[in-house]
Amino acid sequence: MNDEEKQQKMMELQIMNQQSEQLRQQLAGLEEQMANLRNLEESLSNLEKEKVGKNMYTPLSSGVFVKARLEDNKEVLVAVGAGVVVKKNVKEARSMLKDQEKKMELVLMQVKGEFEKYATSAANIEHELSQSQ
Repeated sequence: MNDEEKQQKMMELQIMNQQSEQLRQQLAGLEEQMANLRNLEESLSNLEKEKVGKNMYTPLSSGVFVKARLEDNKEVLVAVGAGVVVKKNVKEARSMLKDQEKKMELVLMQVKGEFEKYATSAANIEHELSQSQ
């Protein structure tokens, strides 16, 4: 392998590493979203078990809570996008979350596959470069 070919391979390797890093960050974000969906599903399950009239703390935003009284443990308001909120019973909301989880699992598998493809390609280029020295 001549110097020009080595330089080309080094550039390819750098691009592969950058793309792998972007995919790794995307995977981390997707896994965090998946964990949030699972936590929300568990919270909905626990909500059904709570007694109406129970005092509890409910979040206003991240890390800020207000004391509230549970008036209904059967229905929730769900944001469906574009500022639209709809009333759903807990079973419907949990079903919706399970559908979202399934879709996210497919995306996770696709991104993992892409990540592995880039990692394999990068390893092959590194091997080629080490053999040429």
